[in-house]
This record gives sequence, structure tokens and C-alpha cells, in this order.
Amino acid sequence: MNVLLTKLSNEKLRESKIGQHREGILLQGEILAGTSDTAKVEVGTAGTIVTMRMAAYYTTLDLDTGSGHVIDDGICHLRGQLIDTDKNLALFNDFIPFNLFSSPGRIKAKSALVAGISVNCANYLKADGAIADAAAPGGNLYEPQEFTHPFTVNSYIKIDVKNDAGCSNKFAIYFDVIRVTRK
Repeated sequence: MNVLLTKLSNEKLRESKIGQHREGILLQGEILAGTSDTAKVEVGTAGTIVTMRMAAYYTTLDLDTGSGHVIDDGICHLRGQLIDTDKNLALFNDFIPFNLFSSPGRIKAKSALVAGISVNCANYLKADGAIADAAAPGGNLYEPQEFTHPFTVNSYIKIDVKNDAGCSNKFAIYFDVIRVTRK
């Protein structure tokens, strides 16, 4: 697949009856408190894709057991493992914390699920137990991560995610891809 990325010029592509176009694929989900779950998106039948870059965000909510408030503690509670379903290939060696591969990274959230009920999250707790405004977002600059991997037709981009927080947390991963098709 690297041949497609490095060896084929526009002239050679025209002669080979292979087409390509750029598109985006979004993979997102909400993982309930203390659980793990899977999210996946189908590559489709239009052609093989090659991912070029990815950008991701996640929330950092937790349930304060003392007060019962949902707080934005700024700690990444999500860990993920990307999988290519066609080859049943784990693309990371282990479950990686989202803050290690996400850009722009952490975002503020307005609510979370606690025991199946939506609870507002506009506060966090100070060290002395007082309620204060929600923690500021990470302030990261948007810089997508390079991530090059071929996914075949009819396969899925899948992610297994674990959440160790006391409430739900959300994530989204956007893949910038090149789709290779037959003309």
C-alpha cells in the first residue's frame, strides 16, 4: 500500500485505471462508567482506504463519591485499542490512554451519564471541597497525528475503549483518509 503513497504519480494513476479521493471518517462513542465497550465504523464497498492522519477528542469527567457531583477533573479516564478487523490486527500494543494519541485532546463536557441518568457537569471540586467553575479545557493546539494504515473494502475501523471513571465519558476520532477506487 505504501506504493500508492510514494511511487505512483498522477500520470501513472491515470494509466492504471485507479482513482483516489480524499475523505473523512468519524468514529465516536460514549463509554459508561467503569465499563469497556467497542465502537466501529465500516470502511464501505467503494474502495480500500489509507488513513493519513487522525484527530481525536475526549472528555475527562468523574463522579465525586463524597458529594455525588459529576466533576471535570482534567484526568484522562479513557484508554483505547485500535483494531483493523480485516486482519484482526491490534494497531496499538496495548490499551493507550487517549491523552497520548489525541489532538486536540481534552474538551469540556456539559453532562454525563450516571447510572443511566443524564447529570449536568458544570462544576468541579476544589481541594477544600468547595464547588468551583468547570476546569478549563486542555488548551492544546489542533495538530492531527500522523497515522498511516491501509484498511480493505468491507472491513471496519474498530476501537475497544475502557473507562475507569464513575460516570460516562465521550470520545471522537476523525480519520483523514485517501480512498482508492477502480475507474
